[in-house]
Amino acid sequence: MSQVLAKSTGMKAQPPMSEAEAKEQVARLFEITMAECDARITQSRFMTELKAGTLPQGAIQKFWLNWTSFVFEINNFIQVAYQRHLGLFKEHLDLFAVFADKVADELIHPKAPGHLLTVWKQGEIFGLTMDEMINNEMLPECRAQLEWHRGLLYEGTLLEFWAAITYEEYIGHWSKMFREGLEGMGYASERAPYFHTHEEADLEEHDGVMGHGEFNRAVIARLYQTGNTQTRPGFSAEYAALTGPYYMGMFVDACYQQATGS
Repeated sequence: MSQVLAKSTGMKAQPPMSEAEAKEQVARLFEITMAECDARITQSRFMTELKAGTLPQGAIQKFWLNWTSFVFEINNFIQVAYQRHLGLFKEHLDLFAVFADKVADELIHPKAPGHLLTVWKQGEIFGLTMDEMINNEMLPECRAQLEWHRGLLYEGTLLEFWAAITYEEYIGHWSKMFREGLEGMGYASERAPYFHTHEEADLEEHDGVMGHGEFNRAVIARLYQTGNTQTRPGFSAEYAALTGPYYMGMFVDACYQQATGS
């Protein structure tokens, strides 16, 4: 069916892979994603100065205002994907149950409305008010990351959408880096609740919920195994995976520039 669809719509698709081949393909996709994240985000001036303990407080606040807005919407996209990609998950009920856990985790951990509670708490620790966080107008460079994901959710293929969030696994490693940088700037470990939460959620099984990065790997592997790998002309899984880190790099750069004027 995937090959027929690819031929009739101009889309590209690969034939079904064995489990081992799919895992190898996914490992390669995540490898290039992590390398791009390191180049674009870890090595950014924002993160370099944070790790050195020299990042201005204003840059942290500017970033957090925009990150709060990002989290508000990106979590909703995952919930919309739960509905839009229902057909895939009805065919793979083992993944459906895990996806339900993932969506619920975002909404009810540690309690409703979920992870947003730690976002707001972290913002208050950074000296921001709820009014500032809720009514912040995102920098265009930061909103671009959201619009990229929104476009793939409504216009992209399954593989394009899921490949584009491979960098969610990096967010777990980034959260650890951010937390350690904050400690160097005088924030005790207990004053970094958001980063503790995402170190756990994105990298590890927690409260019986599969780590988000591991879940994304499982979904993409299943797409390769079933040959459900359609991509549009001008798109590929690699392109989708690498564009996410590019936008996040642009995100942190814009916050740094706005706050420091350089």
